[in-house]
Amino acid sequence: MNDFIIRIVYDNHCYKPGFLTGFGFSALIFNNIIKSYFLFDTGGNGDVLIHNIKKFGINIEEIKNVVISHNHHDHTGGLQKIYELNPIIKIHVPKTYVKSFVNFFPKANIHGISEFTEIAKNMYSSGELGINFKEQCLYLQLNSGEIIILVGCAHPGLERYIIKGREIGAIKAVIGGFHGFNKFSFLKGIDFIGACHCSAHVDTIAMNFPKQFKRICVGSVFSF
Repeated sequence: MNDFIIRIVYDNHCYKPGFLTGFGFSALIFNNIIKSYFLFDTGGNGDVLIHNIKKFGINIEEIKNVVISHNHHDHTGGLQKIYELNPIIKIHVPKTYVKSFVNFFPKANIHGISEFTEIAKNMYSSGELGINFKEQCLYLQLNSGEIIILVGCAHPGLERYIIKGREIGAIKAVIGGFHGFNKFSFLKGIDFIGACHCSAHVDTIAMNFPKQFKRICVGSVFSF
């Protein structure tokens, strides 16, 4: 049995037939251990996000938790539409941004995160990292002990999330926006490398890690 199913519901690199695209990133996670949906980031446009989630045959009301990596529109732009359909949703954000989220989503349960935190069974926030700009990533721990890393833009440096993740377990996969990350040695030993969204060096990563590199498209489904 797979522990986690990850559906890509927003990205700007490619998309499968019937899905829509836009600038931003969002992944819908099904935690099969506790039978619950979690949305990681929300892309830049709510209508596109809702369309893509429904295309998978999933009701928005089934999503009880949203994890926001950082407060940029291409990762938060779809949240308003989610909130309108499910206003009591729990939103996990870096603590630095709590006040603005409370103002915009007054009925929601806003959970500010500063340190490494367990969000749900086998799911952990890195805590907010970065000096001038705060961001968190999400760690999914398989029952084998291995770690899946989901990142929004990795502004503080993808290597920091990898180093922190290795304190929990071996890194099996990393998916999301790598931004300007070019310290490719940190990717050695990772089986699944899903650089997408804002990643500046996708072609170089694909060339250096041809067996590990996976193309991330809206409509893709990955099971771990």
